Amino acid sequence: MLKTIILLTDTVQQQQPLANLLREHNRGLTFCSALRAADLGAIEADVLGDARLVSFAADVAVPEKFLLRLGYGAYKFYAAPTQYPGLPPAPDECDEDPRCYSVIAQSMMIWPDFKKVVGLETVTIPDGTVAAERERMVFSRLAYLFWQMSGMIASEAADLPGIIESSDGRRPALAMMN
Repeated sequence: MLKTIILLTDTVQQQQPLANLLREHNRGLTFCSALRAADLGAIEADVLGDARLVSFAADVAVPEKFLLRLGYGAYKFYAAPTQYPGLPPAPDECDEDPRCYSVIAQSMMIWPDFKKVVGLETVTIPDGTVAAERERMVFSRLAYLFWQMSGMIASEAADLPGIIESSDGRRPALAMMN
């Protein structure tokens, strides 16, 4: 039974609104807050079997051992320019600001081939938009995607349905890894 959502966010101010939204869909949830990988390590091991990790706009590497202990998976909400899917561009790679971004909800797995996209939207930035407004537009779409998916995130489902996933949806067995 899903009992705990571990919220990994970029700022502490994001924690309460996200928790409140998820609690609307599942009043029985408890929440653990994390801003860094060290915060994840401080969570009691017996909590993880009934927990789901949700990373929202956080650029934190989650340890593999932590992911393996989660009973209800882990999902990452992030934004990326479409010309660099999955990665932000290096500062010297592009003189202009990107005009199109993807906001993505993706499963977090230790096996890259088994990650799947569970939510996706595109944001087109009008010409002449200043950097602060561009960031606001992209963040607003990311928050909207989270809002749309909040019912599924707070649900008992052990695995959210993918809209883009590998052709073989099986999780590798230990024998496959050797």
